[in-house]
Amino acid sequence: MNIKDIANKCNLSVATISRVINNDPKVADSTRKKVLSVIDKYKFVPNITGRSLRTQKSNKILVLLPTMSNQFYSEIIQGIEETAEEKGYAILVAVTNLQEHQEIKYLHMLRMKHVDGCISLFNTIEADAITSLAKNYPFVQCCEPTMNADVSSVEINNRQAVYDVVKQFIDKGHKTIGMISGDYYKTSELGRETGYQDALRDYGIKFDKNLVVKNFYRYEDGAIGAKKLMAYKPRPTAIVCASDSLALGATSYLKSQGIKVGVDVCVMGFDNTSITTYTSPTLSSINQPRYDLGKESFKLLYEKLQDINSVNKKIILPFQIIHRESTGCDN
Repeated sequence: MNIKDIANKCNLSVATISRVINNDPKVADSTRKKVLSVIDKYKFVPNITGRSLRTQKSNKILVLLPTMSNQFYSEIIQGIEETAEEKGYAILVAVTNLQEHQEIKYLHMLRMKHVDGCISLFNTIEADAITSLAKNYPFVQCCEPTMNADVSSVEINNRQAVYDVVKQFIDKGHKTIGMISGDYYKTSELGRETGYQDALRDYGIKFDKNLVVKNFYRYEDGAIGAKKLMAYKPRPTAIVCASDSLALGATSYLKSQGIKVGVDVCVMGFDNTSITTYTSPTLSSINQPRYDLGKESFKLLYEKLQDINSVNKKIILPFQIIHRESTGCDN
């Protein structure tokens, strides 16, 4: 198959196909998606780079991040990089800023074989597109597997992590427990919110939707969430947050109102980023094994690099609940 065949399949001109192949930013997103879908289906490699693309490797892999502002990703990248280096691969890190067109642009590097494989820490494109991509190219997901996509992935059990925290709060006598969640990372959010609701139900506490606040993941969103929860009657005596940034925003607001964190209200974060031990009070958090998440994601990718038809795997790594001053503990 050549570029003319692709043009005929798409009912587009050869010039348009060429612009897509060369990543021309003037190409409409809908056109780009259509062409890349056909390229994926027929495993087309453009003749401009010749036969060498079919027979040689770049020994580079692409790592897609949704943002650079979250320190959570740094240790994951380290795990990927060090494990990849052992196998002779270098990594290229690209940031999508949660924009679909940016994601499509970078994944173009995988389709054009500028990189040998890709590890993505978050995807905006739909499940069917992810399934198709993973079927034809070495591609795995880390931390945020796309729901209903058939792709190798590694994560923790987000539902169980929050379930266990809520159970611990209930065991300590808390009867009104709030949650500050996000509103973008659908897979982990669903798991964490489900764990919260399931624990309340299983231990005889009625779920109240007013005790769940959803926004984004900035510090100010945590403060806004805590303000809303504290205005509710009866106000919660414990709060579970979907990230450390939300938890830190919440503790900041509580302190500003003269509420003693870890005494009057307990606060639990999520991810156990390095800042948790440098705040006052120190922040309790659910630890994700970030280095191992990176390490295992590359191992999954390496299997696909060796055999694209290898069976997709779903790996769940253990989490750890770490109590510090924000939940009334000092260790």
